[in-house]
Amino acid sequence: MKWIKPLLAKRNLPAVIAAVLLVIAVSLIAANTRFVWKTTAAPPPAPADNGSGGAHTDSQAALPDSTGFSQVAESELLRLKMDAKTGHFMMEDKRNDEVYYSYPDPKYWAKEDISKTWKQHLSSPIMLQYVDFSEPILNPKELSFTPGVDRIKDLKTIPGGFSLTFELPETGFTIPVEVTVDGDYVQTKIVREGLKENKLGLVWVRLYPFFGATHTDGQEGYLFIPDGPGALIRFKDNKLNVNKVYDESVYGSDMVYQGLYNNRNPVTMPVFGMKSGDKGFLAVLNDGEAYANIVASPAGVFSDYNWITAQMNFRSSFLQYTRKNAEESGFVDFNRDELFGSDRAVRYYLLDKANSDYVGMAERYRRYLIEEKGLKKMDAASSGVPLHMTIVGGDQEKGTLAARYIKGTTTAEAEQMVRTLHELGIGNLSITYTGWQKGGYSEFGRTLPVDPGIGGDEGMKSFVDYAHSLGAPVYLDTEYALNNTGAGGFEKEFAGVTNLAGQTIDMRMLYNEDHVSAVSDKFNLNSVKGDLEGYKKLGIDGLVVNRTGQELFSDYNTKYGSSRDEAKEVQAEILNTVRNGLGGVQGVSSNFYALPYVRHIQNMVSDYSYDLFADEAVPFAQIATHGLLSYSFDYSNNRDENGNGFLREIEYGAVPSYVFTQADTSDFQRAYGIRFYSTKFSDWSSYAAEEYKRFNEALGDVQNQFIVDHKTIAPNVKETGYENGKRIIVNYNTEPYAYGDLEVPAKDFIVLDGEAAKP
Repeated sequence: MKWIKPLLAKRNLPAVIAAVLLVIAVSLIAANTRFVWKTTAAPPPAPADNGSGGAHTDSQAALPDSTGFSQVAESELLRLKMDAKTGHFMMEDKRNDEVYYSYPDPKYWAKEDISKTWKQHLSSPIMLQYVDFSEPILNPKELSFTPGVDRIKDLKTIPGGFSLTFELPETGFTIPVEVTVDGDYVQTKIVREGLKENKLGLVWVRLYPFFGATHTDGQEGYLFIPDGPGALIRFKDNKLNVNKVYDESVYGSDMVYQGLYNNRNPVTMPVFGMKSGDKGFLAVLNDGEAYANIVASPAGVFSDYNWITAQMNFRSSFLQYTRKNAEESGFVDFNRDELFGSDRAVRYYLLDKANSDYVGMAERYRRYLIEEKGLKKMDAASSGVPLHMTIVGGDQEKGTLAARYIKGTTTAEAEQMVRTLHELGIGNLSITYTGWQKGGYSEFGRTLPVDPGIGGDEGMKSFVDYAHSLGAPVYLDTEYALNNTGAGGFEKEFAGVTNLAGQTIDMRMLYNEDHVSAVSDKFNLNSVKGDLEGYKKLGIDGLVVNRTGQELFSDYNTKYGSSRDEAKEVQAEILNTVRNGLGGVQGVSSNFYALPYVRHIQNMVSDYSYDLFADEAVPFAQIATHGLLSYSFDYSNNRDENGNGFLREIEYGAVPSYVFTQADTSDFQRAYGIRFYSTKFSDWSSYAAEEYKRFNEALGDVQNQFIVDHKTIAPNVKETGYENGKRIIVNYNTEPYAYGDLEVPAKDFIVLDGEAAKP
């Protein structure tokens, strides 16, 4: 580093330190972030009062006087009261006399010494962001409702609650809302019909964004965010949380409105929550969630309040090109002619004191999935835990003149694999065959017939029949959402996902860096329907659908296009078509709108993103779904950390999964699509059988049992409890852990039945 020498020569030590720190900071950013165009959500406004645009800062921000509230509705558990002056409401829980406010806890209001702008935001029932389309450069601005300046109109009681309209005359926005109570929840709704703009364009709305917001005051508390399986941001008395804000799109980013890429897990569940002492709530986005972000801010960012909310997006930015396919010629624009979606509803389920933690939140979400989404409890397994095995048929690699086919496993070899595992004592198998189509795994869009190099249709039918003789279902792995072959009559100009600039969307999915076209969901639906009869002839039990149910995007294709919300419904129809036509469907890292249709989720996310936002992962997703469906994590023979990975699967109630080839793993080291650490069946069969015994020991009799408890009982020691009384203690430490009179060995677990004494 020659540039340091002049500084040293001048003995300018502060300058040297500053320069070195700058290099370190830039290096860390470069190592952890890949930057592309950010459009899915605007960055959070700065904490300082630096002119956020439309916020009214002249009037003194104040919270409503609770004595001015009047009761408008009640359920058997809750009372709903509202304030006609501000549009705010409060909830009284009859079970425990706790009170929940739609605004920050007034007990701490006098302690807030933040900017006028953010104090006004905190006191407001509604925040929004907008753009002025008359400006040459679109600069989004934030605004909040101010009583006395803005108006409340059409206030009236409705069944279960009240409705009103927020009218902001200076900006021309009219936003009708409804608040209703039913059972153990209060629902807030933005009513799409009647939502109006004038000259300005509405970008997003946060309705009652500070519901339940509170200070850190010595209580146990945390924000629950849907990062990975679920994660906690614990309450801290931290004044240095600057810019530590969680802001993620529900169901992942929309690739048509591309954003700043990060390595954070996509949000698969439309939920969030908060615990503060004995109080807690779970929020479920019940309508319009495909256009929402979850925003969470711990104390110390914009104020000393911990808060979490749903941000309802009505527009998103994108890069508009002035010359086709010339990114350097683009400028930032927003969708101008339409507002996304329909009604936006959030249900806040208020939890009783004994169930106010993340386990109680997950249990309440499970009830929601059963009561509102129709999920049902699994039948009791008679033959233990299922082992999910994926068999690789083939793939391609670069050849001298053309791609060369790599044979992984023929159907005859697959039959022998199944026979071997059965003889080793694995009596419950579920089989996925991938790379079975002509050309193998990396030939996206191809389906039937089966590649003759691995046995063709006849060989596959024979294999399926043999698997069925042992009671093992067979699923074919498919990828309808991508196409690089033109199979099925696909032409990207006519059936490819298209953005607002008129460009079709390509993705780099393969190791050879070839572009793969994203396919319109409505085209996929037609393709699936056309293939069903061929699948039925093979006798298979269903399909694994990969990106259908995993990724959600808007599509401006003129023939097959759909809004993001409509795309969710089309994908659900695809899943339902497969289920009804073949009997079963499995997802891969699926979003939770797929849950009513899938029997099993492969590669379910099992850990959080390890960034600045969260403190620890919790098995919220697994608590909510165990007993309703099965799930597996990464392949057991390809774990990053084999020991800890196995223990995490035991702790979270996952079933084992492996990926196998008859060929050597090294045969695939240059493959376009399939590259794993180790897949050769003969290297893993005995190990798989031994590990399977351990899975059965822990989980064999709880496959249809709900998880009813989960906790940390010591550093790196976890306990999971099931409704039949079984408890599993997992010790991640390198030393044994004493549990009463029992000992949990290092890097191991013990299983206790309902009669076992607790320490």
